[in-house]
Amino acid sequence: MTSSIAQYTSCSTSGVRPLDYQLIHQINRIAPGLLVDFSHLNVACGAGCHPFLQAPAVLALEKVIAVRRKKMIVNSAYRTLAQQAVLYAHYKHRRCGISVAALPGRSNHNTGLALDIEDAQGWKPYLERYGWDWIGSFDPMHFDFEGAGCKNLAWLSIKAFQQLWNYNHPERRIIEDGEWGKQTEIALLSTSCDGFYAVPGFQRLEDTSDLPTVGRSLREGSSGEDVRKIQIKLGIKPDGIFGKATTAAVVRFQRQQGLVPDGVLGMRSLQALNELK
Repeated sequence: MTSSIAQYTSCSTSGVRPLDYQLIHQINRIAPGLLVDFSHLNVACGAGCHPFLQAPAVLALEKVIAVRRKKMIVNSAYRTLAQQAVLYAHYKHRRCGISVAALPGRSNHNTGLALDIEDAQGWKPYLERYGWDWIGSFDPMHFDFEGAGCKNLAWLSIKAFQQLWNYNHPERRIIEDGEWGKQTEIALLSTSCDGFYAVPGFQRLEDTSDLPTVGRSLREGSSGEDVRKIQIKLGIKPDGIFGKATTAAVVRFQRQQGLVPDGVLGMRSLQALNELK
C-alpha cells in the first residue's frame, strides 16, 4: 500500500519523487521558465535533489563552478512542498539527525534560491564571491542566493499543491491562497507519495525502469547500463559508452525537441526522452 506524506519516515526524500514531478510541472504551468535546470553544469546531484534554481542563481552558480574547476556535489537545490513537509516532520519528531527545518513553503529551497552541498567550506569563498551567502554553522551545508534579479516566490510551491488538490478533490476544495494554513497542511499530509491521479498536461510514466532516474545528468565520459539504455532509445549502437557518437545523437534529439542542444542529458532532456515512443 502506498504511503501518504504523513506516513513517510525515510530519511531520504527520494520516495516522494512521483509527487515532486507533478508539483514541479504545476509550478511550470503557473510561472513558465521560473525554474531553470542546472544539470548541464559540472554537478552531481543526490537522490533527493531536483537540479532547479531561479535563473540568476544558475548564472552565478555557473561562474562559481567555472572558477573553481571542480565538480560540485549537490544534496538539495529546489525543494518541493512535499519534500519540505517530510523534512519538517523529521525535525519535529527528532528523526534523521535534522536539527533545523523551516515550515513548508518558508524555506529558500522552496523558492529556488538555496543549495545544500558537500565540501561547503571549500566552496564557500567561491560562492560568496558571486552572491551566495553561507548561513552559518547551525546548517553548515546551506547557502542562500542573495544576488540581484530574484523574486521571493514562497507562495508558489504552496499554490501549486493547492491547485492540484482541488483539481483532484472538487468535493473537498481548499483555499488557493499560497499560504501554509491548517487546511493545506491536512491536505498535503493525506496526499499519496505517488502523487495525484490527474494532473493537467502531465504524462505519468508507467514504467521508468528502462531509463535513468530523472535528475541524474549523463554526458560525454559517462558509461554503464544507463548509457546503454539511452543509446537504445536513441537508436544507436548500445555499447554503454557516452562518446562523440552518443553526444551527436543527443544533440540531434535535443534540437528536434526544441531543447538546448548541449549534448548533456539533464532533467528536461531525460523527461523528453522518456516520453519518446
